[in-house]
Amino acid sequence: MENTLTRLIVGGSLATQQQKPVVWIRILLLYIIGVFVLGLISPSDTIPKLGTGNAASSAWVIAIQRAGIKVLAHIANACFLTSAWSAGSSDLYTPSRALYGLAKNNQAPKIFARTNSKGTPIYALAVSAALAGLSYLAVSESSNTVFAWFSNMSSVTGMFNWLGICITGIRFRQGLKAQGISYENLPWYSKLMPYAAWWGLIWTIIIILFAKWSVFLKGSWNTASFVTNYLPIPVFFCLYFGYKFWYKIKWIRASEMDFVTGITSWKHQ
Repeated sequence: MENTLTRLIVGGSLATQQQKPVVWIRILLLYIIGVFVLGLISPSDTIPKLGTGNAASSAWVIAIQRAGIKVLAHIANACFLTSAWSAGSSDLYTPSRALYGLAKNNQAPKIFARTNSKGTPIYALAVSAALAGLSYLAVSESSNTVFAWFSNMSSVTGMFNWLGICITGIRFRQGLKAQGISYENLPWYSKLMPYAAWWGLIWTIIIILFAKWSVFLKGSWNTASFVTNYLPIPVFFCLYFGYKFWYKIKWIRASEMDFVTGITSWKHQ
């Protein structure tokens, strides 16, 4: 989620090239190195304590307690609280801007493209804030089941987001190759592409198909789990191909992709 959020924020920035080092530093320090360090300081016998639903189940708090630093555990909890507020803010930003982008591309009602004097998409933000109220379903035991259904569906649909990212990356490189444009003309590029995109695409498909594979085991069938984990698959394809059919959008060949209109960031114009 964080990688997607960072990409969305940078994409909406006017100074994307200056933002690139900040993006990589944030991902590297806060996530890759953080998870690596966490694996070093949390032994395997702490696993039964994880996932109990309270702050004491945090792997960081458990590691601090094992180190015998009592005050540091409270400081960590305070940091987690501020992180929760930050996450709430970013989770309002992400759907509101996504909905705004869809409206600008005529893929959502035009009202969501309206902004106030400061450029904030107020109607898209209002809808996103209203949907955030669904999180209170987790308050009671009975409604928590419904919240888990929404959580399952959002997780699977999130994987379709990465499916689109990988396919876009693959098609983008195919378009460059078909038109004789060197990827070295891009402001930044990875030599692992398009192989990394194919790798991500394969694993994304595997994760989607095996999201709840346990329901297919003998005696483990659960209708609610099956529907909430696999219903997004046909819905995605119906929306995608239905949109193409309704608006008569044709598949664009690699040789016909437009790498000129609105592009100002090529190294060699």
